[in-house]
Amino acid sequence: MKAMKQCCVVLLLALVSSSGWAFSLERYVEGVHYQKVEGGQPQPKTVVEFFSFGCPHCYELEPKVEAWVKSKPEAVSFSRVPATWNQKFAVLGKLYYVIEALGIEEKAVPAVFEYLHKQNKTITSREDAQTLLTGLGVTPEVFNKAWNDPQVETNANTAGRIFAANQIRGVPAVVVNGQYQTSVSMAGSPEDLFEVVNFLLSK
Repeated sequence: MKAMKQCCVVLLLALVSSSGWAFSLERYVEGVHYQKVEGGQPQPKTVVEFFSFGCPHCYELEPKVEAWVKSKPEAVSFSRVPATWNQKFAVLGKLYYVIEALGIEEKAVPAVFEYLHKQNKTITSREDAQTLLTGLGVTPEVFNKAWNDPQVETNANTAGRIFAANQIRGVPAVVVNGQYQTSVSMAGSPEDLFEVVNFLLSK
């Protein structure tokens, strides 16, 4: 009888342990912390942030994005897609692709956010964009070449289709491995967002 009780206790502990392990593996739940992208094509080890320089929530999230990018595994690819929903966002979206083409994201991305949200200035035209980048050391010749680059134009024109394909309806949002979408509101907080991102990278 005593041996049977001991066996039952061991079995119960095993079940509790197994249940706890399963819970830890699925700490984040589909439909709550993230959702699947319908028709999303698998792109392993990729993280894409959908954002806009003009979005105050994206500005608030940016320090967390920068910290995560610096700590992410080297095998994980990070990229951004800017919103181009209206004329103002379209200019800011093209500005992002100019910055990307020039390879000055590390310096220019935080500078643009600060310019718009801390200094309360505006960027609504090509001239505004050029003024900002000139202040960061980009010559007018280099700026004009990048602004007129066919690849920059193509990227800016196709950003909206990428948003639609990933079912993005607000920014900031993040798509992981081409199949899972999450956001600050779904994750619960900016800190939790990148915990969810790391979780989804392992799926």
